[in-house]
This record gives sequence, C-alpha cells and structure tokens, in this order.
Amino acid sequence: MNKSVTYPVFLLILLQWAVAGTVMADNESLDQLFLGLKDAPDESTAREYEHKIWLRWFESGDSKIDALMEQAVKKRNQYDFNGAIEILNQVIALKPEYAEVWNQRATVYFHQGEYEKSLWDVAKTLELEPRHFASMAGRAVIRLLQGKPALAQQNMLQALEYHPYLKERSFFPHLK
Repeated sequence: MNKSVTYPVFLLILLQWAVAGTVMADNESLDQLFLGLKDAPDESTAREYEHKIWLRWFESGDSKIDALMEQAVKKRNQYDFNGAIEILNQVIALKPEYAEVWNQRATVYFHQGEYEKSLWDVAKTLELEPRHFASMAGRAVIRLLQGKPALAQQNMLQALEYHPYLKERSFFPHLK
C-alpha cells in the first residue's frame, strides 16, 4: 500500500477520533452538571450548576453563531423582539441542530404573546436537548396562561425532575 496515501488517512481517522473524544467528554461534563443540579442540597448550589449549564448551552462551537446569539439576546433584553427574531432566524438557518437558538426564539415569542409559536420552538428545543428545564418551565407557564392547569402542572413536574429549584416553581405552590 502506498504510504503517502495511508498516512493522511491515518491522520484523518486520528483527528476524527480526537474530535469524537472531545465531544464525548463535553457530553459527560454536561451530564455531570445535570447530576449535580438534580442532587443539589440547596438553592444556592443549584444556581451554581444552573449557571454552568447555561454557559454550556450557549456554547455553539462556532464563534460566528456565538456572536449572533449575543446580539439576539441583547436585542431581546432591549425589547427589540423583532430584531432578536431576525437574528435568531439567521442562526437557525446556519445551525438548525443548535438547541439553544430554538429556546431563545421560544422566549422571544413568549414575550410577544405568540404562545403557539413559542410552544413549537419549545418542542424543537426539547427534541435537540431533552433536559432543557427552562423550555419545560416556559411551556408550563404558557399552559397556565392558556387556562390548562393540569397540563401546566405536568410540564412543571417534568422540569423539576432536572432542576428542583426552578424559579417558575412559584407558580405552582402546591408542588413539593
């Protein structure tokens, strides 16, 4: 076999293995954060884990996407919801498998009172990141606003499985 062909193929396989190993380590790390959050002994500890998870969720792996997400969140925080949606749509076009962009757009739609659009994006978020407690909690709040308390409670219980100290829990005082 020609060594000039074999060596580049070997390097490619090695690179793919290294990248896969990094992704696996990252996933394990996120898994560890979720375990810590679920087992947090108090709210303060839970908030630390929550913060670390949010940091991870905002890591897209692409600096261009990260910059666009930062712009979108800034526009949302300035109540420029249409501007935020425009940027989030760009990110979705570039990286539709990125869960946090769907969650952010769901949040903006929620602020606009576009609950059905928000719920659609929540579903997409959860398809990509089934542990996204913020999307689950948002869905619960929407269900309350829609006059569906039983469904809202079910959604909140699902979110609490991942994050026992969610702020939105206050909408459900009877849940323990």
